[in-house]
Amino acid sequence: MDIRFESRDTFHVSGYSVETTYSSHEKDTGLLWEKYGDKLKSISENGSCLYGATWYTDKENEKYSYLLGIEKQDKTPIDKFATCVEIPAAYYTVATVPDNMTLFDAWVELFEKGLPSVGCDYKEGEKLFEFFNEHGVCEIWVPVVK
Repeated sequence: MDIRFESRDTFHVSGYSVETTYSSHEKDTGLLWEKYGDKLKSISENGSCLYGATWYTDKENEKYSYLLGIEKQDKTPIDKFATCVEIPAAYYTVATVPDNMTLFDAWVELFEKGLPSVGCDYKEGEKLFEFFNEHGVCEIWVPVVK
């Protein structure tokens, strides 16, 4: 897994969200992708790039929100059913997900091996996100404290 570091200014992601848990994540997020993936790609301002933003809603019970969306210049949701969240400026560890690895396995490897190997810790309480570029390459962005 290739890892690099990047600073990113505050930006907004607007799209559709679901509250989920580790056990139902694959099913819940899969339904979001089926229902909204193509629609979001067609209206993306960045060449069909998509984001999967994640944040805890109840860490003790391992509940979190997953927002599938597009980057926006402002806080305006893309429609009346959409949500818009702010992703604060942060310093990130960025990992490219290898073709031979599932996204779930990439998250696990990044937290169990990748972050410790580069001497970083996840910045607790901040939003994490997946970035899917126009070529289908996925990157995992984790705000870190070095």
